[in-house]
Amino acid sequence: MIGSAGRLLVPDLARGAMLLLIAAANTHYWFRQDPNASEIAETLVSGLLHLLVDGRAYPLFALLLGFGLATIARGSIRESLATGLDREQAERRATALLRGRGLWLLAFGAVHALVFAQGILGTYGLVTVLVAGVIAARRRRVALLLAVLGCALSTSFLVVAGPEAVLARSHGLAAQALFDEHLAGVVVNLAIWTVTTPATVLTSMALPSALLGAWLAGQGLIEHPHRHRRELAGVVLVGLVVPAAAFPMLWMSVGGTGVLAHVLIAWHQGLAGLLTGTAFLALVALVASHRAAGTGVLGRALVATGKRSLSVYLSQTALLALAAGALRVRGVEVLASVWQLTVAAVIWSISVLVCSLMERRGVRGPAEQALRRLVAAGVRR
Repeated sequence: MIGSAGRLLVPDLARGAMLLLIAAANTHYWFRQDPNASEIAETLVSGLLHLLVDGRAYPLFALLLGFGLATIARGSIRESLATGLDREQAERRATALLRGRGLWLLAFGAVHALVFAQGILGTYGLVTVLVAGVIAARRRRVALLLAVLGCALSTSFLVVAGPEAVLARSHGLAAQALFDEHLAGVVVNLAIWTVTTPATVLTSMALPSALLGAWLAGQGLIEHPHRHRRELAGVVLVGLVVPAAAFPMLWMSVGGTGVLAHVLIAWHQGLAGLLTGTAFLALVALVASHRAAGTGVLGRALVATGKRSLSVYLSQTALLALAAGALRVRGVEVLASVWQLTVAAVIWSISVLVCSLMERRGVRGPAEQALRRLVAAGVRR
């Protein structure tokens, strides 16, 4: 289904809504855990984050990344063929376009890492560079091989790492680097990012998710969700129920050192995360399959936010840093998990409001504009 300005509705709606998950996933890096918080509330919030956010948000955005890359490649090839280039030349041109985009995403990620080393932007940039040729040439067998290899590497890493290492939260790490270590913290942030970005590509579901998203392009599930409601409902059901059914077993095995505990954590943070992320995307597509979707106040605001998702992602880091800094000035460095989620929700809400106002006034996202111009300049050269 098509939204405003000829854009597909589902990707923008999904990005706008699911940026809330990104905010929720990143907030704990800016605040230390309150040792005096209610144990019941902390356990409940931690369980919800593990079930719905951790290892779920980034595969969802990787799916959208892959879908977007395939859409860009198809458009570029179509334009090249119309100008008289042959298929091979058109695919090479599309590959160069995607790789240029990936390299600039890496550059954006490096700058972002000066403040927040745990950001995922660089990973998406590196994934884009790696899969550009596969997506542009639609090499399905190579894509399948890469996806299987990515799943195997990720699962192996999670099995070896074990529950305690994988489920641990680095509370306050970003705030410590920025506010306590100052310039040294910035340098360390960049060093950490340089190592963790390629490591994340190899040990996470980002690469398989992006390839799955690229495969989805042209299948009709995202472009015409009203024609595929039954399939989308099935994906939602399987993607949410299956991981949730195994979650109690995982929760009871946390702290264990046996083979079962390691296998469960590998499943939960790996394939189950990809399943849940796919289910979230299918759920948004189901909502978008109705004619009224994206026309109400909230729908339009979410679509406006999705159009500016890169700008919002970067601004959320800035707002989290400002919030953490302001609270530190008042002597507050620890927050209960419930309050951390509240901060995330408030920052996301501010982003949605600002994007809605920008949409009304016809103002594009500054990061999106910069990326588009930089990529276009590279193609012209």
